[in-house]
Amino acid sequence: MIQKLKASVEFRLNLSYVIAQGLYWMMVCCTVSLGSTYLSNRGFSTVSIGALFAVAYLLATILQQVFSTITDNSSRINVLDVLVVFGTLLALVLLVACGTNGKSIATGVTFLLGAMLSTMLQPFLNALNFHIQKYNIKMNFGVARASGSFFFFVMSLLAGNLIKGVSEKAAPVLGFIVTVIFIATIIWIYLELKNTGIKIEEIYDPFSSTSKSRGLQVDTIKEFIVKYKMFFVFLIGLVGFLYGHLLINNFLYQLAVNVGGNEADVGGLLAWQAIVELPAMIFFAWLKDRFGSKNLLILSAVFYVIKIFTASLASSVGLLYLCMTFQALSFAVYIPASVHFVDEIMTDNDAVKGQAFITIAMTIGNLLSSLLGGIFIKIIGVSASLWVGTVITLVGAIVAIYSLLLINDKK
Repeated sequence: MIQKLKASVEFRLNLSYVIAQGLYWMMVCCTVSLGSTYLSNRGFSTVSIGALFAVAYLLATILQQVFSTITDNSSRINVLDVLVVFGTLLALVLLVACGTNGKSIATGVTFLLGAMLSTMLQPFLNALNFHIQKYNIKMNFGVARASGSFFFFVMSLLAGNLIKGVSEKAAPVLGFIVTVIFIATIIWIYLELKNTGIKIEEIYDPFSSTSKSRGLQVDTIKEFIVKYKMFFVFLIGLVGFLYGHLLINNFLYQLAVNVGGNEADVGGLLAWQAIVELPAMIFFAWLKDRFGSKNLLILSAVFYVIKIFTASLASSVGLLYLCMTFQALSFAVYIPASVHFVDEIMTDNDAVKGQAFITIAMTIGNLLSSLLGGIFIKIIGVSASLWVGTVITLVGAIVAIYSLLLINDKK
């Protein structure tokens, strides 16, 4: 392996990208997934936590579009520059967070900025895979993304136990450390690409090749909706059937405490959720060829309902582990299936708009689950909020499945 590392630039770049994906998902664990645990230990209410999550997701979505436009219109800024800048800002935010105490404005602001920056990084990191390919390097994105789940698994266990046994500051401290290593990894990739001596004709950014078609112009939206009516019905269902999943993720600490769990249990649950994702992600190509993207989306909708229903019935941490097991056939299947499905039913230009609408629907789902989830938990408690989430998820799944059955999966 050492000899291969020295001799093959392709091997080094693939390994570096695997590490970058892994470190990124560790950052997400510290800044987003353990957010409710971190903030609850600082004295924040579920309403405040939900509001902070919602604002972070909303700002991330808006700013992603702003920065994508900047990279579209610049010949000097590419995806590597954006990753280093965002990574540096995140490291600074987490460093400040390490010095905050209690339920303070600084705690809330640093959490919001950390969650926002982590969310903003993802599309640019995914785009780095294609940027590297511009240098005639064959990349394996599936392995890299699967490594992200494994790294997330490790960080969940480590951070969860340190938060319980040492301090809630373990989240920003560990987040800061991995973010610094992430920045160094991106710089290493930049140097490796520079050393290839290859001059690419066009500086790649995540949106450059389709920037014009990505724009959701007002005068084209109506035409697009008319053309793909049932797809928009599916998006309505999508907002609903993601509600329960996002409710569980955003308020996992409250769910765990409700059945006698603690911070270490939250870390274990997140770790288990990450590890069960691996089989579907690794073998998705085989699943798609055998069952088709549309059927896999239907399957994921069903298992999203099963996941939130199991959480509603849970009376122990053990049953929450059972709930998290259904991540293997819900989230792990939905993410790649949604991308492939849009590409299968739409022309290339329309597919770009379709992916944008998928992202918008997921953002709306995140906003609703964050805001309503925090309010419901405060007013009617965790158990009742889960049953409300079950009903919303079930209705959303029915609407989504109905629309999928009526959509022709041929372009």
